[in-house]
Amino acid sequence: MMEEPEKLIGGLKVSLSLFENARGILAVEDNKPDCIAKLKRLTRDENKIVVKALKTKYPQGSERQLIYATTGRAIHSAMLPSDVGCVVNNVDTVIAIYNAVIEGKPLMHRIVTVTGDAIADPCNFKVRIGTNYHELVDEAGGFKEPPVKIISGGPMMGFGIFDLDVPTTKTSSALLCLTRDEVSAMEPSACINCGKCVEVCPGRVVPRKLADYAEHFEEEAFVNNNGMECCECGCCSYVCPAKRPLTQVIKSMRKIQLAKKKK
Repeated sequence: MMEEPEKLIGGLKVSLSLFENARGILAVEDNKPDCIAKLKRLTRDENKIVVKALKTKYPQGSERQLIYATTGRAIHSAMLPSDVGCVVNNVDTVIAIYNAVIEGKPLMHRIVTVTGDAIADPCNFKVRIGTNYHELVDEAGGFKEPPVKIISGGPMMGFGIFDLDVPTTKTSSALLCLTRDEVSAMEPSACINCGKCVEVCPGRVVPRKLADYAEHFEEEAFVNNNGMECCECGCCSYVCPAKRPLTQVIKSMRKIQLAKKKK
């Protein structure tokens, strides 16, 4: 039976066959040398596929940052990757392409991480789509302490949920169960204009100003100041000494603007 790394290469070759003169780049952060070595070994005879080791930093996996890091091409919120001749897929998607095209199998499974200090035995699970979160927690040994906060997704971009009676979906990635809610315990204060949010922003915007516009529903000013360039990575909220929920406020306004574009 073919293993996942071989399926990854096979799925990428299927994708490349759709486009004339296309080249594939397997981007891996440099803190995974064993993965890089194996992929290079598997692709040593493939002249259209290269393995590129990228600097380990967040949010390197974001679409725009990944395209720039691997090709040097820049895109903004009004563009698609195809506008600069790129198609970006994650590992799961490429393997799903192989399973669908070569083996005739539909996408029915998803790898989900169940972790956090409230979980007895943190694990990665390959689960059928639709599996209840309750079942995953039970399989991970249950709660060793009652969780105070449960996040669907990662710590930076995930969102809080209030009930485990939720099915996994095609976009589920992780379940983070915490015994402390450090964010809610913080009391936001006034901005001190330190500029730290600007320094860490990969979108090169001014989160402090965008959050102000969003809080006051100044939609035109929000858009004119490139509010749609935010990738919602959470870096600004993380470093803010005033503990302002910058990402959350900006995210809400972005959703409003995207909804208006769809009408």
